[in-house]
Amino acid sequence: MTLRPWLASVARWAQSIPFTWVIAGVAIVVGILQMVFRASLGRLFESLLSLSFDQVVSQHHWFAGITSVLFAARALHIVVLVPIILIVLGAAERLLGTWRTVVVYLTVAVVASALGLALQGLGIWLQVIAAEQVRSMATIDPLIPVVGAILAASAFAGPLLRRRIRVLGFAALLMFVLYSGLPSDLYRLLAAVVGLLFGMFLRRRRDGPAARRVTRSSHRELRSLLASLVAITAVGPLITIVSPNGFGPLQPLGLLFRDTLSNQADIASACVSGQYSELCSDAVAAARLDGVGPVLVTLLPLVVLLVSALGIVRGRRVALWLAVAVNLFFAVLGLTYYGVFPAIGANTFFDLSNGQFDQHSISVVISIVLPLLIAGLLVSSLRIFPSEFSAGATPRFFVVVSVALGVVAAVYLSLAWLLRADFTPVVSLGDLAVDLPERFMPVGFLTLERADVFPSSDATRLLYEWVGPAFWIVVVIAALLSISRLKLGSEANASARIRSLLYSGATGSLSWMATWSGHHYWFGGPEQGAPAVAYRVINGIAIATGEPLCAPDDRAGALADFARFATDHGWTPVFYAVSGELAPEFRQMHWSLMQIAEEAVVEVASFSLEGKKMQGIRTAINKAVKLGITAEWTSFAKLSASQVAQVRDISELWVAEKDLPEMGFTLGGLDELTDPDVRLMLAVDTDGAVLGVTSWLPSYRAGTVCGWTLDFMRRRPDSVNGVMEFLIAETILGAKAGGLDFVSLSAAPLAQGAPDDAANPARQENATQALLSVLGRALEPVYGFQSLLSFKQKFKPARVPLYLAYADPLALPVVGVSLARAYVPTFSARHAFGFLTRS
Repeated sequence: MTLRPWLASVARWAQSIPFTWVIAGVAIVVGILQMVFRASLGRLFESLLSLSFDQVVSQHHWFAGITSVLFAARALHIVVLVPIILIVLGAAERLLGTWRTVVVYLTVAVVASALGLALQGLGIWLQVIAAEQVRSMATIDPLIPVVGAILAASAFAGPLLRRRIRVLGFAALLMFVLYSGLPSDLYRLLAAVVGLLFGMFLRRRRDGPAARRVTRSSHRELRSLLASLVAITAVGPLITIVSPNGFGPLQPLGLLFRDTLSNQADIASACVSGQYSELCSDAVAAARLDGVGPVLVTLLPLVVLLVSALGIVRGRRVALWLAVAVNLFFAVLGLTYYGVFPAIGANTFFDLSNGQFDQHSISVVISIVLPLLIAGLLVSSLRIFPSEFSAGATPRFFVVVSVALGVVAAVYLSLAWLLRADFTPVVSLGDLAVDLPERFMPVGFLTLERADVFPSSDATRLLYEWVGPAFWIVVVIAALLSISRLKLGSEANASARIRSLLYSGATGSLSWMATWSGHHYWFGGPEQGAPAVAYRVINGIAIATGEPLCAPDDRAGALADFARFATDHGWTPVFYAVSGELAPEFRQMHWSLMQIAEEAVVEVASFSLEGKKMQGIRTAINKAVKLGITAEWTSFAKLSASQVAQVRDISELWVAEKDLPEMGFTLGGLDELTDPDVRLMLAVDTDGAVLGVTSWLPSYRAGTVCGWTLDFMRRRPDSVNGVMEFLIAETILGAKAGGLDFVSLSAAPLAQGAPDDAANPARQENATQALLSVLGRALEPVYGFQSLLSFKQKFKPARVPLYLAYADPLALPVVGVSLARAYVPTFSARHAFGFLTRS
């Protein structure tokens, strides 16, 4: 029963990509012929059907642009290439359609090869050595038009897939060009450029000016793309390790990671006399790099980059700064060897004679500049990372790494000094100290640098080879612990205390936001159950999110104590999104209240779908039932991989529609869905497609859930109308059946209904209300706060005003800026000008 639908889906997919099957079939047939007629066909392919500058220009094989992309260079390559063709070209054909794919495939193959040959000709004319060296190099690569086709198809994909194909695709292709630099790498990059432009042209012809619209990414998606770039640059040096004879401009940097194993016969012949000589010294110096330890010290810095990429996806600032540090390390490494050493006359890898200096200098400069550019890109992206959930996590990490470096170095120097007689010649402490930095560098660096310290016993060799890996292993472990959500010590205790207060029920309906990243915590005492306040500091304003987490009788003391705590630290305290119940306490402190939102609260016991005003809700439910759409109450951990991907796609499509960056603070995103206490309500159709998703934050009383608060609410743009009404109604009905007290539809910032002075504990001045109205109207076309408030009224909720509590009216302008930065950390002057002109 379960296998038949899967087979039917596979059959539909296979029928939708006929051209892909043709290309894959040609590659398979030619591969089989290569295996049967290996010798004769190999010479034929290389002499007639491959692509090179000499064959096309000198021998006039004009058809090489097409023939060179129809089969693999080696027969066994089809084992890897055919699945890639089926997946990548098949995906492109499904997006483009068969006939568009045929046209794009042929066009990209011809144009990319022509452009590549033109660039090679220009390089030969300019006497570029690499161009001269590859002019006769045969290129046979079926991936060239496949790459162009998928980049063309990206124009017809959704914003999330389109962005990932383009960013990750070009990043990977550029890494091959920079680190390898073979003609096939250049052709693939050119094919991607041609395919991208061709696809944009085809999309514009189909959709007109609407196809030119640039879509925005969520913070999580931007971090994912940034992490992918970091991971790709970590893999880049591995390209040089695999292909050391390439011509890429970043090959000098990659060579620093290559462990060139020594030849024992060369060592024996160089040291046959048994006496010291420079030749013997160099041979023994190279031999010291053999073994597991040197290989690890080469690869572990790249592993650190991969770990930092994982942390960047999770929004961990410590991972960002770690990636910055490693890239700066690479830049300094390249600058030292390819800049400082040549300047002082030390040995270099390059022969700088015969006019080669300028061309190699370009490679050296790029090798140094690229890590610096990546580090700069990471630093400039700091604003899309939430504040550390663990105060001081980044400084702590680098302190741990520094201490580890000091301890490992001290242990090495101490033990090596005790075993100094086991080095040849006998070393001094100064010799060991000068040699120490080289123990932590990639061995490719050491193969090009003469060594003065030679271990001659097993103990000294073990010490010599493993001091570097020991340090880098500590860095990897510390990085993994830092990027994890594991909290240790006081941070773990603070998190546990906050959740304990939330479980006890000493909070309001919005207080679960106190668990979100970016908050610091103030506690009224060391004992369990002491009052707490979740806050964040922006521009010197301590913004307390929601009400104090404590029993009602303790609220007045908690408010006053936190205000004193903030003032003692030089901050201006404010309380954001508090209810009118706290008005007496604030008046006693001589503070003022300003309404900033309205919370829509549904009393589930009295909720009913009867009546004329609920007609729209009943219609939405009936439509969903008729179409087979079901409401699925679940949690993020229980979602399937397909559902996780669909939820992320829905979120990215929603963000892409906005003209301003994604908001945060009291508006949760994808990261907040992963909390095990948070529940999701999904709208799922008969094919298993997720049409909409809402998330619900819990409110507890004595350890039991007594209500749910709406947070994340997004739907697929092409879903049927009424999906959100259906999901919210099903949640309210489920809460009613479960005996809960309320369902809060949360609050819409800067949005409020008609004023009700009798309900307001603090009527606002006209100027302040006018300012809020201007901001609300300006943001309404983008975020629709007022529309959202009106939407929630469909469920006949009670309107609960929420306020900003402040002590000094003169601080309101700074408070306003701080709140804007809290909601939109990437908010810029350009955004401000844009929405103010709309108002």
